[in-house]
Amino acid sequence: MVAALSKVIGEGAINGWFLGTQLATIPFDWWMSRRIKLTVHVPPNFSAPRGTLVIANHKSFLDPFLITYHLGRQNWYTTVPTRFPTKTSYARRPLLGSVIKLLGAYSIGSTSMDRAKKLLFTRDLLDRGHSVLLFPEGKIVEEGGVVAEFQRGANMLFAHDYPTVFVRLSGFNTNSFLHPSTVEDARMDFSAVMYGDAATKLERLRDFFDGGGL
Repeated sequence: MVAALSKVIGEGAINGWFLGTQLATIPFDWWMSRRIKLTVHVPPNFSAPRGTLVIANHKSFLDPFLITYHLGRQNWYTTVPTRFPTKTSYARRPLLGSVIKLLGAYSIGSTSMDRAKKLLFTRDLLDRGHSVLLFPEGKIVEEGGVVAEFQRGANMLFAHDYPTVFVRLSGFNTNSFLHPSTVEDARMDFSAVMYGDAATKLERLRDFFDGGGL
């Protein structure tokens, strides 16, 4: 009984910390969105429940924070704080690693065993009602070639029927925030919340990221 209560209290404290840090970045996220004139498209009556798996392509170092901000603007009560895995090479950097961990990141692991454990940890977060943002590509990529990499990373994630949202980023990269005058059409497009088996979600994924569907 005492152990269970301590776990609940500890989890509440951690969630409160991440909630506070993510809310504290709102002015920065708003400013960066304005800086590149980011256009955000959200389907009508968009409502993401607790435990939503958010799948996005990766365009810049600020993607996790911008997606969390705009997702939270629509569903702050159910989606904030959002957790997201990051590469071990980033998590281990003295300053960068500390900052992103404070904002909800966790290392995905450097070995096959580590990654398997973190996958279980990710599933546990979703089962406990936390929103998780994943970049199945595992890296920042340029335009094109997205779907093939997504399929390899997303296939195992879709084996469990978590509510899922796709987020397509286009028209900007990390340098865009330093040189906003070079940006012509920065966009963030959200899909509707979807359910279903892995095959159904992979088909929707191909349509959304490769075919430009919404």
